Amino acid sequence: MSLALFLLSLSGAPLKADLNWTTKGAAIGLEIATNPGGFLYDIHQLNETVVPTRPGRRATFSVQMLPTFLPFTMAGFSGRFNITKEHGGWPQIEVFGGMDRMLALDYLSGRKVLGLINGADIEDNSVTGLIKGRHYGISTAWSAHPKARVQLAYEISALEVGANFSEPFAIAGSSISSIAVNIEEQFILVGAELFRGDRHYLFTQMGYGLQSSKIMARIVFSGRAWDWGFTVFPEGALVIYPTLGFKFGL
Repeated sequence: MSLALFLLSLSGAPLKADLNWTTKGAAIGLEIATNPGGFLYDIHQLNETVVPTRPGRRATFSVQMLPTFLPFTMAGFSGRFNITKEHGGWPQIEVFGGMDRMLALDYLSGRKVLGLINGADIEDNSVTGLIKGRHYGISTAWSAHPKARVQLAYEISALEVGANFSEPFAIAGSSISSIAVNIEEQFILVGAELFRGDRHYLFTQMGYGLQSSKIMARIVFSGRAWDWGFTVFPEGALVIYPTLGFKFGL
């Protein structure tokens, strides 16, 4: 599944399968095929660190499992580091950042791959390139209530996509021999954290892209070691993505 979606996003070719696709499913596939860079940027953003470091801790490290590493093989690592703790009228201030990379393309680079166009096998083709991303920023959090905090953050999030095919893919009367995407966006993030007891939190966040006016929304149920929830990209191909990540703090 991950390889199929990966080839779809790279080649821009719709995949055919013996499945009863709904009209919505076909529309999603077409949107991914026509805008693979935007789709991959959404996957990259799902790897970003989201929840502020808990009070009393110096740092938090996290990795996202779903849907980034599985099924899309987008492996990433993120960290958040407190500069100052909340005290008096001074908020908690932390810096954060991380990197991610699509392992499927690293594995396929220079190897023969096989795709489908209009239901017919195409000849073996080799692909070289990389897909990697990074993000970093600064975040503040302060108590609005004994059991609630408010977050305000600034983030820069970038993705680099480069893929070259030894033989062009013929699609809708045109051919694609390479895909190159470089996206760098600045975001303003506003969040709210609610303490639910026994080191469990509910965190919600809204993000706004200053260059593209991109909007995203997140809701995360944060536990001792696992964070799970949903991320919404109103203009994205899939719109709603379920998420699952592992974290540990110091």
